[in-house]
Amino acid sequence: MLAAAAAAAQSSPPAGPDAAVARARELRLWTQVPWLKLGHWRPSRWLGRPESDAEPEFFLAPDGAKNPRAELETEVRGLYAAQPAGALQHPRCRFPARAAWLESELGLKDADLPPADCSRFEDWRRRLDLSAVSLVFASAYMDNPSSMFGHAFLRLERSQPGEDRRLLDNTLNYAANTETDGGLAFAFKGLAGLYPGTYSVMPYYMRVEEYNNSENRDLWEYRLHLSSAEVTRLAQHAWELGPAKFPYYFLSRNCAYQLMPVLEAAAPRLSLLRGQPLIVAPAEATKAVSAVPGLVQSVRYRPAHGTVLVARRRLLTASERRAARAYADGDAARGDRLCTKLPPARRALVLDSAQDIVLYRSGYGPDVPDAVRAVEHAILMRRARVPDPPADLPPPDDNAPPDQGHDRHRLELGQGASSRGGFSELGWRAGYHELADRPQAYAPGQEFDGFSFRVREDERRDQAYVRDLKLIDILSAAPWDSWTRKPSWSVGTGLETAYELGRPPAQSLVYQNHVDAGLSLRLWPGALAYGLAGVQGGVGAALRDGYRAGGELRGGLAFDVTTSLRGLIDGVLTAQPFGDRTPADRARAALNWSWSKDFAWRAEAMMRGRYRESGVYASLYY
Repeated sequence: MLAAAAAAAQSSPPAGPDAAVARARELRLWTQVPWLKLGHWRPSRWLGRPESDAEPEFFLAPDGAKNPRAELETEVRGLYAAQPAGALQHPRCRFPARAAWLESELGLKDADLPPADCSRFEDWRRRLDLSAVSLVFASAYMDNPSSMFGHAFLRLERSQPGEDRRLLDNTLNYAANTETDGGLAFAFKGLAGLYPGTYSVMPYYMRVEEYNNSENRDLWEYRLHLSSAEVTRLAQHAWELGPAKFPYYFLSRNCAYQLMPVLEAAAPRLSLLRGQPLIVAPAEATKAVSAVPGLVQSVRYRPAHGTVLVARRRLLTASERRAARAYADGDAARGDRLCTKLPPARRALVLDSAQDIVLYRSGYGPDVPDAVRAVEHAILMRRARVPDPPADLPPPDDNAPPDQGHDRHRLELGQGASSRGGFSELGWRAGYHELADRPQAYAPGQEFDGFSFRVREDERRDQAYVRDLKLIDILSAAPWDSWTRKPSWSVGTGLETAYELGRPPAQSLVYQNHVDAGLSLRLWPGALAYGLAGVQGGVGAALRDGYRAGGELRGGLAFDVTTSLRGLIDGVLTAQPFGDRTPADRARAALNWSWSKDFAWRAEAMMRGRYRESGVYASLYY
């Protein structure tokens, strides 16, 4: 009888806040995974205690960020609170996901609690009309330092069916509030976490306008398999995140880092983010969801406007390209003459391409000059007379879903021979990608080598030294197209061994910098040639007078031999009229064989002045 009475007591709802807190303590609810994920608590890097990096607005208890138990007990008592006066929200309405979980765990029903006016939240949830969720990845945007690795956000799908309604979905986005900062202040604050990061909900068509059209970034949509209860919890948690602020770090606490806890809060069964990594790339969010069996239902590709423009251009003959340019330049009469003998399907392709050019030049904003509107009107009037639908475009041969790319970190071991004898080498790269790496899922011509080093053991002299230490080395070699006209550029800074000086390598470390600009050409599918010119300079005790400065010419060819074999030829010619005038000309050839997505063998040869070397390297990406 005592056991039955105890069971009955456990099953009956707590009578009042004190009894509810006592039940929560008995069950140790603050240690449960769903509660910890709802508050974004994670073990601290040094002490292991649960901590949340959210600002105080995200908690009811004064020390809620570091005390999940205090927050839970405050929330439990808040369930029984009276409706606050004015515009203040009841705790059940301010944190509906937390309240729903606590009520379920404590066996509470609405009749057991005082009434709460949650009409604001309920109205918002009705308008959100959430039925499914997709993780969206926007490809890298090299013109903005905070987006050089891409961007991730959630698409909140509405229940209304139909492909034509997809743009009316909403999105949940996490980004830094940078206001009007730029330059060094922007870089410093972003790296130091001095910007507040906030979540926002806005229509999907605004994201498409910003990323697809204005910034010409491809979008990849990963539709997730979440239960109806998990979708409901995500809507509740999105409301909770409205006024919340988190410190934003460009390299770590960024969009990818902060979106994965949102998905975990909605579906506590998921463990997408392991630990507190120092660097997180947005593409890692796509890899995290793809690694969970059955979580990704489908992947949909939405090409950028610039991608569509180039793909459509490749379908045109030389004469058809001239016609499209004529229409886009406002010379409709010349365009008509060039299209006179074309069948309707080809004329439609020309006019669609002309419209692509106009939009690419003028953008998608509402403030379009009347002259541009007149050109566009002439194109659209002619296109309306051609009944053929837009031509199906082939998928880009140099594009793949971001989860199929190699991982960001690279650990490398090598063995080789040089003018100075044999050597062994250990290298490590924090990120991100080099032209010789497996190119799948990375933009053509994109190279970002940051926070990397190589340490070499000179076997003849039994001496170890730092081969190089790159702080940053970026190459943006977007293929030049007469319609898009994207220039190429490169910038780099870091330590490197100046073998051309003829001194012992351990005494030849120089801090080197360079800035270049030029053009790149797509020779054939999978082959890219580039040429750049710029300035370079270095400082170091190994140099005569301690410095050198001048200009440089850089060129190269990156090409695919097969889907798993990639070649690279790269060279630099220098002229250094200031300081140490020792020529620093160099050339490199590499052949990279991808054994798998995250493991490769590379053979490489290099010359620098009179110095020569060649080696074989094993690369592990993780």
